[in-house]
Order: sequence, then structure tokens, then C-alpha cells
Amino acid sequence: MILKRKKTLMLKLFAVLLSLAMTTAGFSTNGGPARIIPSGTVSVIQDGQVVSQFSQETPLPEGSLLRCEDKCTINLGDTYMVVDPGTEFSITPGSESTALYVKFGTVYYSINELSRPIQITTPSGDATTGDLTMTDSELRGYVRVSGNETEIGVIGGGTMMLATASGDMAVTPGNAVTIAALGTTETGAAGGDTDGGLTRNQKIGIGVATVAVLAAGAIALSSGGGGGGSSSSGGSPAAP
Repeated sequence: MILKRKKTLMLKLFAVLLSLAMTTAGFSTNGGPARIIPSGTVSVIQDGQVVSQFSQETPLPEGSLLRCEDKCTINLGDTYMVVDPGTEFSITPGSESTALYVKFGTVYYSINELSRPIQITTPSGDATTGDLTMTDSELRGYVRVSGNETEIGVIGGGTMMLATASGDMAVTPGNAVTIAALGTTETGAAGGDTDGGLTRNQKIGIGVATVAVLAAGAIALSSGGGGGGSSSSGGSPAAP
């Protein structure tokens, strides 16, 4: 019970901090250049090697694989992101959507009804943000990639539609959709979506206690960080 209360408190604290940051940065729709503001060093990675580093606010290296050695923030004009230390990711803003790739780690986001959809790509699966039902000026959420699982959740501010391989799903505050790649070796199997010799299967579960393995393309809907308990993947992120 103490752990649940602590997790809820940390999530609320992060939501407050992100709201304050958004108040300072401000949403805009002027299409200005995306910028990254590091708290420490940001590494640019190519072919698994660090090819350059920077530690000052700068235009976002769009499409490059980056690693924030300390926390960093990204202002895309209509979307604001906070990246956890050690996270490897890339962001490519487009006229119709923002492409976010997370190799591993956690990226928090703050969006509103005027924000472009976020096309989320991870090693274990893909998703795209959709319509928002706002209860605040911005919706705050996160993408976390750990092991073979991707967790896309809403901390607060409203309900978000998420397009997945299984169709559209509504993600409410304190809840998350978890996409898990549970591959089994397949040789010449017909009709399977294979990746490196593995068929990409996913699991579905509602709540924490019920998790069942289904056919390829299924999605897991599990309780997130709003005091709903710990999941098998270690629980939702508490705070950046």
C-alpha cells in the first residue's frame, strides 16, 4: 500500500513539473524548428558508436539516434517531451505527424488537441496517438521500452486514443497499453509476421492479474502508474 501511494505521488509530482515546463516553453503551431535542451551531454549514435556529443541547447538533430546521458527536453512547438537519462531515441517531425523511435528507455510527452499525432516505433511494436478527450490544457503521458516490452501510458490530462495492430484503444489516465514481442522460432512459416526468424506474437491482459497469450497482433491493456499496482514488467514509470 505504501509503495502504491509513493508511485501515485511521484506520478502527480511529474505531472506538475511537466505542466510547469510547458507553461514556460509554451505550445505553438508556428512550425518553428524543433529544439533539444540537455541537462548534461547528448550523444549522437551511428552504427552503435558515439560519433559526436553536445551539451548546449541546439536545433534537434532530426532522425539521428540520440542518447541523453542526463535528462533532456525537446520542444517541437506543438509537442513537448522529457527524456530519461540513458534513453536512446530519435525524433523526426513532419508536417502531418511526429515520428518517435524509442530503442530503450523512457520518453514523457505533453500534447494537446492541436498537436500532430505521434507515430511511435519501438523494437517490440508500433502505435500512433489519435483523438484526445481533454480534461486539462495538455495530456501527459509516456513511452517506455524495456526488454521486449513497450508501454504507452497516460499520466493525466485526458483520455487518448491509440491506434495499434489490434485497432484503436482508449487509454485513460493512470492506464497504459503494453505491446510485448513474444517470439518463437519459425522456419518458413506461412502467413506469420517474422522478424529475424522470430514470429512476432503479443499478449493481451486487462488489469494486472489477468494476462493471456493470444495470436500475433494482440495488445496488452494493463493498469498503469495511477496506484493500480505493479505489473509483471515492473510497473509504470513514476517520475523523470
